[in-house]
Amino acid sequence: MKVYHDSECLLHNPSHEILSGRLVPYLESPTRVERIKDALQKIPSFELLLAEQDWPHAIEEYIRMVHADDYINHVKSIYDEWVASGGDKNAVFPETFLHRRFSTSRIEGGAHPSPIARAGIYCFDLSCPITSDTYGAAVASVRVALSAAQSLADNHSESRPAVFALTRPPGHHAQDALCGGYCFFNNAAIAAKYLLEYCGCSAIAILDVDYHHGNGTQQIFYEDPRVLYVSLHADGDYPYFTGSADERGAGEGLGFNHNFPIPPPSCTDTVYCDTLQHAVEVIKRHTVEYLIVSLGVDTYQDDPICEFLLTGRCYPRIGEIIASIGKPTLFVMEG
Repeated sequence: MKVYHDSECLLHNPSHEILSGRLVPYLESPTRVERIKDALQKIPSFELLLAEQDWPHAIEEYIRMVHADDYINHVKSIYDEWVASGGDKNAVFPETFLHRRFSTSRIEGGAHPSPIARAGIYCFDLSCPITSDTYGAAVASVRVALSAAQSLADNHSESRPAVFALTRPPGHHAQDALCGGYCFFNNAAIAAKYLLEYCGCSAIAILDVDYHHGNGTQQIFYEDPRVLYVSLHADGDYPYFTGSADERGAGEGLGFNHNFPIPPPSCTDTVYCDTLQHAVEVIKRHTVEYLIVSLGVDTYQDDPICEFLLTGRCYPRIGEIIASIGKPTLFVMEG
C-alpha cells in the first residue's frame, strides 16, 4: 500500500491545550505521526512516498471547495494579527466564543472584530491553538490527502486498490468555517471533493471509524447526496452535541447521513465489529465509486482520553470488514 506523508505536517506543535478544565501538554503531538511512519517503514508491503508538491492550482483553491474564504484567511493570518494586538506569542487561544445566543448585530452590520475577539468566531473548543506554523502544517496535511486521492484515482482500475494519507493535523472535526478537536482543514472532505470535481467521480462513501463523531464532515456534506457519510463513534462523548442516530441529512442529502453511536463502557471488540458490520451494510446498499475511511485508532483500549475497550486483535478484523465493501479505498489519518 502506498503511504503519502509530508514533513511539514510536523511543524504544528503547540505547547499546551485545555482539556476538562486543565492546562495539559498538547496531546496531538508530532511524535504520533513519526511513530506511525517509523513502524510502516519496517513493513515491506508499505511504500512511503512524499506528497506531491506541484499542483495545477494553489492548494488553497482545493481547500476552498470545502472551507469558506474568510475562515481560510483567518487560519492563515490570525497568528501575526493576534501577536500584534498583544496576544500571547505561544499560540492563538480564544477567550470568548461567538455563542448563538449573542446578538450578532455588530458583525452583521459590518463591524470588524479585533484579532483577540476573532479567535472565538472560528473555533469551538480549546484544543486548536494556532501557532506561526499551524497554517503551513494544515496546508501540508491537505497536500498529503490530495496526493493520496490522486494516486487512488490514477490506479482505481486495479484490484481493490487502497492508499493511505498520513495526514496531520487531522481534519474530521473541522467544519466549513470552524476549527476544533485538533482539526483545521477537513482532509477527508477535501479529498472527497477532489475526487468528485476533478476525477470524474459521481458518488463517494466516507466511513468514519474515529472514536469521536466527525461533526465537520457531517456538516459539510449534510445536504449533499453525492457523499454518503457513515460514522461509528462514542455515544455522548466529544464533540458532545452531534452524532445522534436521528441526524440523517437534510434536503437532497436526507438519508445520506448515518450515525452509529456506541456506549463507551460496553464497546468490546465484538460490539464494535458487529456495529461496523451494520455500518458497512449501509454502504453496500448504495452505489459509490470510492470509499474514504476517516481512520482514527483512538478506539484502542489504552488510548489516554477515550473509553472503548478494543484490543490489538480487533484491528485486523476491522480491516477485513472494511475490505468487504470492495471499493477503491483512501485511508485518511484522524485521531
